[in-house]
Amino acid sequence: MVKLLTVNLLNNRTMRNLFSTIKHPYWVLYCSVLILLQTIGIKAQINLVPNASFEQYTTCPSNATLNEALSSKPDIWYKPDTRGAGYYNACATVGQLNVPYSGFGFQYARTGVGIVAMYYRNGLESKTYFQIKLFDSLKTSRLYYALYYINLCNIMRLGCNNIGMLFTDSVRYADTSNGKCVMLANPQVVNYGNPIITDTLNWIKVSGIFKAKGGEQYLTLGNFKSNANTAYTITQPTGYYGAGYYVDDVAVYNLDSFCLKADAGRDTTIKVGDSVFIGSLTNGLDSVKWYANGTTLIDSIRPGFWVKPTATGSYFYVLQQVVNGCFSKDTVYVNVTPLPLRIMSYELRITNDRQVENRWTTASEINVSYFNIQRSSNGKDFTTIHKEQAKNQALNNYSFDDELTSNKKQETWFYRIVSVDKDGKTNVSEVRNIEVQGTKYEVRLFPNPSKDVVNVECKEGIKEVKIFNGIGQEIASYPRNDVSIHHLSLSIHRYSKGVYVVQVTTVNGEMKNEKLVVE
Repeated sequence: MVKLLTVNLLNNRTMRNLFSTIKHPYWVLYCSVLILLQTIGIKAQINLVPNASFEQYTTCPSNATLNEALSSKPDIWYKPDTRGAGYYNACATVGQLNVPYSGFGFQYARTGVGIVAMYYRNGLESKTYFQIKLFDSLKTSRLYYALYYINLCNIMRLGCNNIGMLFTDSVRYADTSNGKCVMLANPQVVNYGNPIITDTLNWIKVSGIFKAKGGEQYLTLGNFKSNANTAYTITQPTGYYGAGYYVDDVAVYNLDSFCLKADAGRDTTIKVGDSVFIGSLTNGLDSVKWYANGTTLIDSIRPGFWVKPTATGSYFYVLQQVVNGCFSKDTVYVNVTPLPLRIMSYELRITNDRQVENRWTTASEINVSYFNIQRSSNGKDFTTIHKEQAKNQALNNYSFDDELTSNKKQETWFYRIVSVDKDGKTNVSEVRNIEVQGTKYEVRLFPNPSKDVVNVECKEGIKEVKIFNGIGQEIASYPRNDVSIHHLSLSIHRYSKGVYVVQVTTVNGEMKNEKLVVE
């Protein structure tokens, strides 16, 4: 049976007076929904946070500078500090306040088109906070489920912990003395284990269950610990030295109004030897049981943890929980596949004037049927010249001698190994090349045409290489201090398709030009 929502505006004189005087759309909508639900006897789950996804605003943060984000905010929310959180919305079509193209990186809103950015740690002990008055105060000894979503901003060098939610009975302000900005408190909600969050791609949920003292009607988001008590990690070598996060989708629910369902996590596929996180980080779950393959109890404390199956196959884990008297369960499936074949070494060597030995070593060889040894005269078009049966052992050594019978003079031959699994899947090795017989070439480019890398060879020695486009403009230069070098590999993957001129200056001061075709 679904329990009745405990927030009752019709029987609360203060709230009825508030409803009659406050005309904000969120209050009107909230009161109207509750009146309707109670009138028709429907029991429902209601989010106590107004403007929970930051969609409603009075003024779009549409000016061109990043500082404008600090003076803008979504409706009803306010900033209890001197620094101020930033507000971003897709309505801002110019400047750095747009979603998803904000001044802190690229990120879509989790829902809608509005998000907030906040500092949770930096070197100045200067944090930002976001605060709002709930639709209704929390009830004494009632259980509540609170959550919001965060995502580390791309330009930040740090990720940190202490991502919290603080509930108070009155407005709180940050301490701005001594040039600092911090609000020290013990938040009711942080993730289980209080982990450092470093994900810049996905929205990560911060959530927890707590018992209200009663009368809490203000919610503040932020880091409520000092820098000394905040753990952090460096996520990248460049960028702003701080931990700043995007924020979206804030919610607070009375657990008398709905059943919080068990969350065992998403079904996934991993390689053997890898680990995967199952469950969630929801804090405050005091009655959980985890079963491996549905029968073996493996944990009765944690809402989520890492598992590492040791063999290939399909595994499933069942989570059972009881929250506020509501029982539920969920199952997550983990499929473990073999490691991909690893060609640990592959080399070529000449055993006589016209014979090339291919030697390679493999590991993680499971269900491999055979290997195709392929040869090419230009590094582009390959032909299978031999089929080698796979051994499928832990460590495998292979060798094949290619006897070149063509009378055509050829400076370089290219080889590669293609493994073929029993199910038809293939894996291609890196391309190797070897000079079989010499000619009197001066400068040679290979492969040519090419699209990723071109090799430059000069028997006299390379002093400098320059590349010119089709209209004669120099677009790259590679001076060499080591004048004894005879081979140089150049990356050309950023070049547009077309014909270029590669100019090689030899150690003798001579200039040699060769055409290069980029595909």
